[in-house]
Amino acid sequence: MDTVGTVVKLPNSASGRWFPPGRPATLGDHVIPGGLIYIGRHLRSASGGVEPALINPDLPVAPPGGRSIAPGAGPGLAYHLLPPVTRRTYLDWLAGGRGADVAPGLVLLFCFGLERRMLVDADHDPAVRRELPTIAAEVRRLHARYGEAGRTLRDALDRLLDLLELLTATRDVPVGRVGPRVGSGAPAAVLESVPGRTTTMGVRVALARFAAASAPVPADWARVWVQHHPTLHPRSAQTACPEEFDRLFALRYRDRHGAGLVPARDLPGIRLRYQPASPGLATTLVCREDLPDVLAERRSTRALGALLDSVAAALDSYRRWLAGFPQGRGSLAAATVLPPELVDAGHGQLGALRVWAERQLDGRPRVTVDAGDFWAFWSTSAPDRMTRAEAAAFLTVLALIDFGVEPDARFGAPPLAPGAAVLFRLGRPASERPSRRFPAAAAVARCAAAVASASGAVDPREPVGAAVLGTSGDLAAALRVAPGEDLRLAARLGWLLTTRIDVDRLGRQTASLTPAEREIAGHYLVTVALAADPAIGPATVAVLTRVYRILGLEPDLVFHRLHERGVGAAPALPGLLPVACVDEAVTTDVRTRADESSGAGERDQLVVVQAAAPVANGYALPWAVAVPPPTVPPAVDGAPPGGVLLDQATITRKIAESSAAATLLTAIFESDPPYDAGQALGGAPSATAPPDAAREPVAGAPATPLEADDVDRIAGLDPAHSALLRALAARPCRTREEFASLAAAHGVLPDGAFDLLNEVAIDVVGGPLFQDDDTLAMDNEVLMELLR
Repeated sequence: MDTVGTVVKLPNSASGRWFPPGRPATLGDHVIPGGLIYIGRHLRSASGGVEPALINPDLPVAPPGGRSIAPGAGPGLAYHLLPPVTRRTYLDWLAGGRGADVAPGLVLLFCFGLERRMLVDADHDPAVRRELPTIAAEVRRLHARYGEAGRTLRDALDRLLDLLELLTATRDVPVGRVGPRVGSGAPAAVLESVPGRTTTMGVRVALARFAAASAPVPADWARVWVQHHPTLHPRSAQTACPEEFDRLFALRYRDRHGAGLVPARDLPGIRLRYQPASPGLATTLVCREDLPDVLAERRSTRALGALLDSVAAALDSYRRWLAGFPQGRGSLAAATVLPPELVDAGHGQLGALRVWAERQLDGRPRVTVDAGDFWAFWSTSAPDRMTRAEAAAFLTVLALIDFGVEPDARFGAPPLAPGAAVLFRLGRPASERPSRRFPAAAAVARCAAAVASASGAVDPREPVGAAVLGTSGDLAAALRVAPGEDLRLAARLGWLLTTRIDVDRLGRQTASLTPAEREIAGHYLVTVALAADPAIGPATVAVLTRVYRILGLEPDLVFHRLHERGVGAAPALPGLLPVACVDEAVTTDVRTRADESSGAGERDQLVVVQAAAPVANGYALPWAVAVPPPTVPPAVDGAPPGGVLLDQATITRKIAESSAAATLLTAIFESDPPYDAGQALGGAPSATAPPDAAREPVAGAPATPLEADDVDRIAGLDPAHSALLRALAARPCRTREEFASLAAAHGVLPDGAFDLLNEVAIDVVGGPLFQDDDTLAMDNEVLMELLR
C-alpha cells in the first residue's frame, strides 16, 4: 500500500486510479501535490466512454512557453481531448496547488474527478466517506477563488457544494448562526460544516438537524427558513425595507413562539436530484432518510406564513412612506410610521429628543418651555409656525417616548408656534385623540384661566399658579375624563395661564356644555377664584360673575358660593354627581338649584360667622338685654315674659323710610354712566350694562357702537366691533395710529380689537385679517369673506 506523502510513478501498464488527499504524483517534469485526481492509461466513465477527468501520462504535453488555448465547457471537455499546450497549462495549474489564474474550463475538468469519486466510487470504497471533509474544503476554496470566473463554473460549484452539504451533514444541532446580509441581498449563513454560504440545501440540512434533535429553531434561522421556503413568497416589505423586516420578524417570532418552533421528526428524508457537470456521469438521486425535510412540514409553514403576513402588514405604512421619502430612514418622522417595536428611544434623533425633554423636566411632572426649541428636532414648511398636520406628527413622535406638549393640535388646541408651551409626562394609557369628555374639561379650563387671570397675570411656576394648577384634579375627577387625561388637563390649564383669554369668546367655546357640566363648572370656578385670589378682589368677582352669565348660571350664586366656601361651610363641588352618571338624579339636582336661584326654594340659610365666646364681651344684642320686672308690660299676643315687645308700626315705618332713601340714592348715582365690570377689564360691555341709547350723544362725534344697535352683527361680533369691521372696509388703515384712531371712534380698545378681529378671521375664514403688525397690512380677501 502506498504511503501518504510518497511520490508515486505510474507503471506503464497501470489502469486509471484515484490519488487520495495528501498523496502527490509525478507526471514527467510535473510533481502534483495533494492528490484528488485520477491518473492512468485506462478508466471507463459511467456512461461507457473514457473518463474525462483521467490524466493519461502517455498523452503528449507541449514544452513550456507555449500559448494555452482555453477549453470549452461542453461535452467535449476531457483531458484526453485537450491540445498538448492546454495539457501543459492544466498540469502546471495542478502542480502549483490549484491557485493560479486559469481558464474556468480547466477548473471544471478538475471537478469532474471529484464528482466521480463521490457518486461512483462511494458504492464500493468506504474510504470515500473519510475523504468527504477534505473534498468539501477544496470545493469551498475553489468556489471562493473561481466562483466569479463564469456562470457555468459557478453553477457547477454550487451544485457540488449542495451535494457535499447533504453528504457531510451530521444529526446534531447546528452551532452556527445566520450572519448579516451580503451585497446580493441574500443572507449569509454561517454553518459549522459549510461556513460563509447559504443555499436552500444548506437551510434544509440545518433545519433537518434541528428536527432530528427535537430542538427549537432560533429566530435567525427561522428568518432564513422563510426566505428559502418554496411556497412562502417574499412580501413587498421584505424587499423595500429588509433590515426593518428582519428586526420585526425576529421580535414577533420570539413573542409568538418563545425559543422557537420545533419541527416534526416524522417527515420524509431530504432528497437531492443531482445533475453532474461531468459528461461521463448521469443524473443521480441522493437520499438522506435520517434527515427530515422540514420544508415539507405544513404546520410550521402555516405558522410562518401568518407571521410573515403580520410583519408585512405592520410595515406597510412605513414601506409606502419610505417610497416617497427614501432619505427619511432613521429620522424622527420615520418613527411615526414605524411599528412601536422598532422605535428606538435610546439612539439617534429620538434619543436626543428624549434626553432634551428629560433635562427640561428635571424630575418635575411638567414645565413651561419655549415651543421654538422644538424646531431644532423637527423641520417645518414655515420657520415660525407648524401646520396642524406637522404639529400632530411631531406630538405623535413625542408620545412614543412618553412625553406630551400643550397646546396639542390633536386635542382641539392650535398648532405649535414659538412661545410658551407646557411639556409634561404622559400618563398610561395615553391616547392619540381626546376622549368624549375631554373637550368639556378643556372648555372649563379655559374659563378657569380667565377667572384666575382676572386680577393679574398668573405664572404657572409661581405659588399662585401652582395653586391654580392643583385644582385641575378636582375638575378631572368631577367630569370623569379618561385615565391619563388628568395630566393633560393640568398641562392645558398651565398653558392657558400663559395666554390671553378673551372672555367674549367663551360663549362659543362653552356652547356644547351640558347643564350638568355647566353646574360643575360653576362650582369649580369658585375654587379657582379662591386659589388665585384668596382676598377675592372686585376684578375676580366681576370676571367670575361674567363667566357665570356666559355659562347660563345665576350670577347671584357667585356671592353665595364665595361666602360659603370662604367660611368653610361647603365643599369644593358639593352634592354633584360625576358627568358619567348624568341621569335623572343630576337633572333633578340642576333643576333644584335653578329653583333656588330664582327664589322658589329656601335661599336664606344660617351661616356660622364666629362661634360664641365662653365669656361675655362687647355689647349685648337688644333682644338679649335684661329688663327690670317693674317696666315689663303685660304679655300680649304671646310675647315672652321678661322679653321685649317689638312695635310693628315702627318697623313698617323704618322700612318705608329705607326704601325712600334707596330710591333717592339710585336717582343720584344713575345720572353717571353705570359701572360695568366687562368694560373695566378691557372687554366688551356685559349683558347687564344698560344701553347707551339713553345717553346724550356728543355733537359732531361719530356714532358709538351702542348707538347703532340696529347694525347686523358679523361672525358673532358685538355691534361695536362689527361696526369697526365695516369701517375698515370703507377706510382701510395703513398704520397702527390710524387703526387706533378708528377703534377709539367706535369705543373699543385698539389692541383688544386687533386681536379679536384676527381671531374671528382665523375661526371663520381660516387666516388672520392683519398680516403685519408694523404696517398693518390687511388681507382684503379675508375682509370680504367676513363681510359676505
